[in-house]
Amino acid sequence: AEAARPEHAARLAPLRDAIEAGIAAVAPEARFPGREAPRLPNTTSILLPGVAAETQVIALDLAGVRVSAGAACSSGKVGASHVLAAMGLGADAACAIRVSLPWNAPADAAERFVAAWAAMRERLSRRAA
Repeated sequence: AEAARPEHAARLAPLRDAIEAGIAAVAPEARFPGREAPRLPNTTSILLPGVAAETQVIALDLAGVRVSAGAACSSGKVGASHVLAAMGLGADAACAIRVSLPWNAPADAAERFVAAWAAMRERLSRRAA
């Protein structure tokens, strides 16, 4: 609720958008379900086709980054999001993570997240090759 306050929203939405832009720059295959819809200023969904959300959650957790595969009411969940499945994403729903910035996220939060996510993607792609 704190993140939705106008003063926090004005600061967090650009950080959320920077995360999406940074991810899109390093991974053109990544998608952002709900990106065009009205949404919370501090939250994004990142879908990396072919990589299970559970794998992403665990890999990012090991890097010190906390994300979830479920809705906010199921924080820490590693299974597919029932919300994304209901949005019609089918099997791809199992490849999406939720990123929620805290109300007090530092100015470099987007940069740090994108670096951790890109490193995770690189490790996973090397392992799959």
